[in-house]
Amino acid sequence: MKPGFSEAFERLRELVVALAALLAFALVLSLLQYLRLKERQTSDLQTQASIVAQTVSAALVFDSRNDASESLAALQQNPAILHARLLKADGSVFTLYARSAAALSSLDMLAGSAQVEVPVDAAGRRVGTLAVEASRLPMWLDLAQFLGATLGTLLATAGLAWWMSKRLRVQIKEVERRTRYLARFDALTDLPNREHLRGRLERALQQGGGATLLILDLDDFKQINDQHHHATGDAVLQAIGQRLRLLCRHADQVARLSADEFAMLLVPGLPEDALRAHVAQLQADLTQPVFHDGQWLPLHVSIGAVSLPDHARNASEAMRCADAAMRHAKQLGKDSFQLFTPQIGEALRLRLALEHDLRTALAAGDELSLAYQPQYDAQRRIHGFEALARWKHPQRGWISPVEFIPVAESSGLIVDLGLATLAILRRDLDAWKALGLSCPLVAINLSWEQCRKPQHRERFLQQLKSLHLTPAEIEFELTESAGFEDIDKPDSFVFTLQGLGYGLAIDDFGTGYSSLAYLRRIRCRKLKIDRFFVHGLASSADSRTLVESMVSVAHAMRMLVVAEGVELPADEAALIGMDCDLMQGFGFCRPVPPDQVARLLAGEPPDSSY
Repeated sequence: MKPGFSEAFERLRELVVALAALLAFALVLSLLQYLRLKERQTSDLQTQASIVAQTVSAALVFDSRNDASESLAALQQNPAILHARLLKADGSVFTLYARSAAALSSLDMLAGSAQVEVPVDAAGRRVGTLAVEASRLPMWLDLAQFLGATLGTLLATAGLAWWMSKRLRVQIKEVERRTRYLARFDALTDLPNREHLRGRLERALQQGGGATLLILDLDDFKQINDQHHHATGDAVLQAIGQRLRLLCRHADQVARLSADEFAMLLVPGLPEDALRAHVAQLQADLTQPVFHDGQWLPLHVSIGAVSLPDHARNASEAMRCADAAMRHAKQLGKDSFQLFTPQIGEALRLRLALEHDLRTALAAGDELSLAYQPQYDAQRRIHGFEALARWKHPQRGWISPVEFIPVAESSGLIVDLGLATLAILRRDLDAWKALGLSCPLVAINLSWEQCRKPQHRERFLQQLKSLHLTPAEIEFELTESAGFEDIDKPDSFVFTLQGLGYGLAIDDFGTGYSSLAYLRRIRCRKLKIDRFFVHGLASSADSRTLVESMVSVAHAMRMLVVAEGVELPADEAALIGMDCDLMQGFGFCRPVPPDQVARLLAGEPPDSSY
């Protein structure tokens, strides 16, 4: 059925239903009115007959037929009365009245009649009976008039309501159309979205012909957002979308997958040499600077590709393979290209296996733990700990956080891992309190992925509340390179935590982007200088200058400074000379299991670390 015909049929059906409902309502009202009119006619006829019965009683007693006939003749004033009979006490007819046949119509015969009988009394005794019969035609005429008025009123009301709701119906249809559109297209760029592309991929695979899927990712796009705000970022994305649309061949398909990630499905696919030439031209066109708000913005694009059906049998697998190739390309540097290979496929398989095992570990709850690295002041007194996630795989043993944390972030498992970390910390804190220990503040890393969605934020805050983790026990380190994208909003999660009293620290300071912008936008208690600047500090004039500047800026903003990765005594001495507040690193102590914290707090060296 064509869309236009279907819509017209639906409108006709709605009209028929509405008219049927109005007619049913009018019929119900008419039925009630019929019963009321019938009762009123019978009552009026009864009253009129009773009056006439009083006037003919004397004529009936004195046997005066002429007087009785004259009294009955008064009934002709009521055009509905057909005839009347005055009966004696023995039931015989004394006199009667009948309307002339010329005064009657066929409608009177069809309308039916109403009959009443009233007694004729004289001196307290019954002397006869008056029987009157009247046509129902006036009642039917009144009922028809009522039905017409009712239908007219209802139709007028319905018409007025339809006219008033016409604009609302148009708005509802527009919302429905927009909803259907957003289900398959991206609102910002007007490109098809991930679901639309998935359907196109499935059709391409079912047709059996060759195809190539490209996934394109803008390099350093978050830096554009942070330096120039989101309006500029949106303008860049719209420009990329428009360029991709122009560069798309007739049978190709482009889509926007996520914030700064796009896709292009090439149908038919290209052999490797032709594909590399095509990608080189794409990168040349896409990386042309974008002019916005009076300035030129440089762009860089990394691209991953997968050939279909050579390396993927379904849409999900194709997107995973192309994404893995794109991530490999980003590791090679800006504006790189990588075609999916069996080696990348093996790495992807291992990553998916690790993701599966991590999901199992989170469900089991007994493979994960925390290690605690102390933070020392210039007198080597412990002022706090940083809690670091550890995972002991049942077959592989200890797995480095450098390996499983990125997998957790890319798969979304970082949300559950963060909640599990809070529960483990609560358990360790309770164990230390049972030993009579007063443990200083413990810092836990918090990435943007853990609280990017409202439901994730709610779960995180609920976990803090249910575990009774107070600001006196825990603080959070924000990974600068992760980019907390909502810090300009009034309901920012960063500000929510600060409003609840939790302390915040900027982690890995100096290695991310827009460091000074972060300091201005987030007033944190602590600033942690990355180990990259700390290691070899004493022998590097450049590192010394940079660290001195960081310490001075942080102190000017009333922030404590924590130096990470302190391993050499000379670096420790240099940091103390710069008035660095706290230090941590292997030169002081490696991360230790929770049962060794008591020894550290007692000033004793730990028995073990990990």
